[in-house]
Amino acid sequence: MTHCAKSPVFCMISHCRSFPQSSECFMAHFLPIYLASEDEFMRNKNFLNGQKYFGIIVAFFTTGFLVMLLLGWFVLPGFSYERRTQPVDDNHPLHVEQLGITCDTCHFFHEDGTWAGVPALEICADCHREPVGHSAEELRFVREYIDENIEPKWALYNRQPECVSFSHSSHVRMAKISCNTCHGPQGYSDVSEYYANRITNYSYVVYDSRVPVNAVTLMNEKGKKVWGTMRMDECAACHRARGTSTACFICHK
Repeated sequence: MTHCAKSPVFCMISHCRSFPQSSECFMAHFLPIYLASEDEFMRNKNFLNGQKYFGIIVAFFTTGFLVMLLLGWFVLPGFSYERRTQPVDDNHPLHVEQLGITCDTCHFFHEDGTWAGVPALEICADCHREPVGHSAEELRFVREYIDENIEPKWALYNRQPECVSFSHSSHVRMAKISCNTCHGPQGYSDVSEYYANRITNYSYVVYDSRVPVNAVTLMNEKGKKVWGTMRMDECAACHRARGTSTACFICHK
């Protein structure tokens, strides 16, 4: 009885040995087959459940990956970049097209070959000591900056990392590369707004207001409708196209 209480199957098999023709013996004969079938069923069930849970996990991570990819390419850039304006609406087309002023009039080279960069207030004052015209921006520029001798905090459309040594003289004077090759049609556009990265301050100028700011357009429209800080691959491609060395020490010193 003790064995029967602990293991009914053991008790049934023992009874079958004593009474082979009994119904209990018949059941004992097919019981192992039944138990094996039940074990196989449970194994199959567990396998199917495992596949089901594995499929759910894969679907979950795949969906999460696609969502994060879309957010990173189309949504995040909209939050990473903020629209900024120049302190004064400097009308480049007016200077270039109507007055015939060239780039190097304001953005010139010093005698030692170094580039002056953004013009200092004294350069602007040569022409704007008195208001030229009667536009509100011109009057404000003379009143708030020229008369007060305050340097405008011009925002840079193109900013290179500190680890890059870039010589305008080598590119403009020696290689004869025009300004708009890297800077775009800046002298022919009246764009006064630009997009700057909130973290790095690297910026993009969008010359077509219909172009949305996202990772796709910043890559595909670069050099067409969007201009900004030159990427390393763009510099390397230009060097290779002109037969110039792409060795690291050329730009990183």
